[in-house]
Amino acid sequence: MLQAEENLSRQLERIDQFVKQNHIESAVTLLSDLIIKYAKQKDFASAEILKNKLFEVDPMALTEIIKSAEIIEQAKSESKDRDHLDIWRDLYETLSPEESNILVNAMKDGAYDADQAIARQGEINPNLYFVNQGQLKIVYRQKDKEIYLKNLGPGDIAGEESFFSNTVATTSVVTLSPVNLNVLEKEILTNWDDKFPGLKSKLEKFCLGFEKIQDLLKKKGMDRRSQKRVKISGKALFQLLAASGEPIGSVFKGDLADISAGGLSFVIKTSKEKIGRTLLGRKLNVKFSILTGEFQQKIDKNVTVIGVHYRILNDYSIHMKFDAMLDKKIVQEIEAPANPGQ
Repeated sequence: MLQAEENLSRQLERIDQFVKQNHIESAVTLLSDLIIKYAKQKDFASAEILKNKLFEVDPMALTEIIKSAEIIEQAKSESKDRDHLDIWRDLYETLSPEESNILVNAMKDGAYDADQAIARQGEINPNLYFVNQGQLKIVYRQKDKEIYLKNLGPGDIAGEESFFSNTVATTSVVTLSPVNLNVLEKEILTNWDDKFPGLKSKLEKFCLGFEKIQDLLKKKGMDRRSQKRVKISGKALFQLLAASGEPIGSVFKGDLADISAGGLSFVIKTSKEKIGRTLLGRKLNVKFSILTGEFQQKIDKNVTVIGVHYRILNDYSIHMKFDAMLDKKIVQEIEAPANPGQ
């Protein structure tokens, strides 16, 4: 490193000599040749210094200035592509050449400074992140505590939990240093369903090889379901709400599955595959009755949909969080194992 700096220093001294002797053309030629040399060696810091020097020596050497900038950018791009392919070699070895090209072309570049959240717990995260450079951490917030789970670095993936299913992020992913990564947007999966179904399944299988968020939580002795869930049965009425809280559209029915003080889940049957993306993150109003002791307890609550999971035969399990907690006594008084609702 020191030798490289000394070489660059000597080259800059030669250029200054040319300038003092008014040999501007020679200085421009030498600068252009050096920029190409350093760019090919992937010494982009030196190449950038020389590019700035070129502009200083002759601001009107526009052809050389433009060409130098293009050479540096092309070398950076080629280097980045090679580095990316090396980091994700195990992934691309599972794909055909056509599938590899499709995946690479679908990715977007992403860059983050230190201490930035790329995914937030409890929010919808529609992206899958491929970490190429830098360090991140996975953290879990429980009440007023933020609990560290794991570090991520080059070759790690983030966002897979909510990318392949319709659910909000269970944890937050925060950068520890400047980070470069590739971003795959969730909407691309819709295009792949018809054209490249094999690519989607291969990518999902690859992601399954990474440690699951739920396993990380179990290692820490935590369960993200902080309230006890009780199985229930019966029918419930649900209606979409606008941001203002006003009802939207028709009321629809679902089969209750379980309930806790913090939320509930129900099952609906529909052939509409986009139901998950439509409902996730939406506000609903829910009305149903459950038997608590000897009495029918009427429930009328606003909820937020935090998860939509496909089961079988067009059944979808809808998971919701109450906007205001349910009285725990109600849950405790529900008869086990299941109670008919109305």
